[in-house]
Amino acid sequence: MAERITFVAGDFYADELPIGHDLALLSAIIHQNSPEQNIELYRKVGRALEPGGRLVIRDHVMNPEPTEPARGTLFAINMLVVTAGGSTYSFDEIRQGLEAAGFTRVKLLQNGERMDGLVEAFNP
Repeated sequence: MAERITFVAGDFYADELPIGHDLALLSAIIHQNSPEQNIELYRKVGRALEPGGRLVIRDHVMNPEPTEPARGTLFAINMLVVTAGGSTYSFDEIRQGLEAAGFTRVKLLQNGERMDGLVEAFNP
């Protein structure tokens, strides 16, 4: 599978992402960003994906009440202290950001106690 994967160095805050991909993974990224930063990042990913391409996000996915899962709540406090706007987000918050960036068919694939929540969305 190694020949099918390409790693590219860069700064996703400053640089555009390379284009032409059918899958992008944001793993343990969105918690360090504000909602506005995440929407901009999702837009960059959308520009990098082919039509119909898939974005998978792995991070804490909080319940509607932001006190569960407990590890995510503690992590949100950490983000409050060490970032300018980071937090942990509920599925609805992630979905709203993805839809604002133009993604469709947003689905929660997995929720968990650790940073193992998975959200899937598709580039139109």
